[in-house]
Amino acid sequence: MAVTKKRKKRGDKHYVNNKEFTASIIECKEADELSKFAISCFIALANRAVNKMYYEDYRDREDCIQSALLDCLKYWRGFDPSKAEIPNAFAYFTQVCKNGYAKQWKAIHKKTGLADDEPLDFISLSTTGDGAIYSI
Repeated sequence: MAVTKKRKKRGDKHYVNNKEFTASIIECKEADELSKFAISCFIALANRAVNKMYYEDYRDREDCIQSALLDCLKYWRGFDPSKAEIPNAFAYFTQVCKNGYAKQWKAIHKKTGLADDEPLDFISLSTTGDGAIYSI
């Protein structure tokens, strides 16, 4: 039996209304200062998108959330409503959060190299044999 996810609704813990959020970000850009509403939306977005991922250690999850929040605060001026016919701050900052998670995950779980006893395996995804080689 397939599990269906319910869509976030007004009143849910991490709900963000796209129209209100986009209007708030545009106002903040004009004032050159973030509002409390925009910051609360950043927090909700960071906590909402991280739930789609699995973390063995809760500290890794918290580190990734903090990195996503820092990236939202760092790049909020980069949102340009004139680039789209209908501006969508929700999509922009969700992607900023996802990039923040990935950046922090790579920093936490950085592989420094192969150990002496660790084998190096390769697989070719090409049926003709002349394709690219990917390491596993």
